[in-house]
Amino acid sequence: MKTKLFMIEENQQEYNWMDEAAMMIRNGSLVAFPTETVYGLGANALDPEAIAKIYQAKGRPSDNPLIVHVANLSMVEELVTEISSQARKAMKRFWPGPLTLVMPRSMRVPDCVTAGLDTVAIRMPSHPVAIALIDAAGLPIAAPSANRSGRPSPTKGEHVVEDLDGLIAGIIIGPESQFGVESTVLDVTGAVPEILRPGGVTREMLLEIYSEVRVDPALESVREDRKPKSPGQKYRHYAPKAKMAVVQGSLAFKREVALRRLNDSQGRGVVLASDELAQELPDLDVWNLGAWAHPEIAANRLFDLLRMCDARKIEWILAEGYREEGLGAALMNRMRKAAGGHVIKEEKEMKLAIGSDHGGYELKEFIKSKLVETGHEVVDYGTFNGESVDYPDVGREVALAIKAEKARYGIIFCGTGIGISLAANKVEGIRCALVSEEFSARMSRAHNNANMLAMGGRTVGPELAWSIMQAFLATEFEGGRHARRVAKIEG
Repeated sequence: MKTKLFMIEENQQEYNWMDEAAMMIRNGSLVAFPTETVYGLGANALDPEAIAKIYQAKGRPSDNPLIVHVANLSMVEELVTEISSQARKAMKRFWPGPLTLVMPRSMRVPDCVTAGLDTVAIRMPSHPVAIALIDAAGLPIAAPSANRSGRPSPTKGEHVVEDLDGLIAGIIIGPESQFGVESTVLDVTGAVPEILRPGGVTREMLLEIYSEVRVDPALESVREDRKPKSPGQKYRHYAPKAKMAVVQGSLAFKREVALRRLNDSQGRGVVLASDELAQELPDLDVWNLGAWAHPEIAANRLFDLLRMCDARKIEWILAEGYREEGLGAALMNRMRKAAGGHVIKEEKEMKLAIGSDHGGYELKEFIKSKLVETGHEVVDYGTFNGESVDYPDVGREVALAIKAEKARYGIIFCGTGIGISLAANKVEGIRCALVSEEFSARMSRAHNNANMLAMGGRTVGPELAWSIMQAFLATEFEGGRHARRVAKIEG
């Protein structure tokens, strides 16, 4: 099959080829087109034979429902038996836009669109070309992402050409997609709206119009043995050819995992990392996802980077995980699917106790801010304003907190670190290591199972102290003969 390419020029507002593309849709052929989320592969949503061509072109399982795209409310009314008040709230606030609503289907919708479900997923896109195509066709368009099933979703026209050239009638090639991840899918058939797939409209945004929004617990899994209620739920999706894993945890933990992966893995690999993690990995091949505090940048780049991995024959990928809030929820959902559920998590979020006298106050405040930035919970035992305090009191108080298991590790500072570490070690069960460089910090954990770390505010600079801190937190006790020796220390 010869695929016709329709090109969108910069700032173009009228499309002299639109009638031809719309005629392809009306005649039962497939046309790929840009949307604000990802590129879609469109067919007449009311024509079962056209829908069958979608499954054939994508290699997509037929038990995976499709999203129907509409240009106006009249189209919606023909596709459903009811538009609930919950649905109308969402339409008023978020349509047109990256939100798909699951509603009770009418008999006009073929079973092959809904995978036999009694509901249909409907979206009104905001992209002007998508709306123009639906209007010109004069009918609703069913459109999953325009890629071969299982591959990373297409955010650029070139991605669609790579996957579907020769398999479909037409491809409309325009600018890169705005969001880079698919739409949010929201089930509004029940009393409480439920997110079936996270996307560009976040749970936090939905809570501005609803008092309660549930999240489908199935989002955490990549199971093959259940019937999907929404696209993207059942199968390994968005997947590169390389083996991929996602790492979640503190910055120190992610850095350590990346370094281990470099040493342990064979073949060419890359790390997909935020600006912050990239700075910690100068010797690795790191592809940038943007600032960690801005998951929308990572979401926009993710699928393009995964396709670059395929093009460059990358053999393993380690992707940095993000907080699952806001657009980060959608980003992590796509990362988990791409990795086939392979997520490396820090054993638990670390709760840390910290304290200093006046001589270590400034260094304590610096380290505390870095720990909070990287996701740790920090309990500060003072001093709180740099005023003179007795270091034995602070050292003992933090040590008692560790003994009582109020925190996992303690970090203490005084002018040299000597006096406060001596005070901490007077508490039973405390193994406080005074260190001034990274190697000693690692060994204090690996060989001595240290549960407290002491540093000198007047002997160690802030950046070195942070490197020491990361090394300490990322290192596990090796046990074995070292366990015997630690037991002798404790008498």
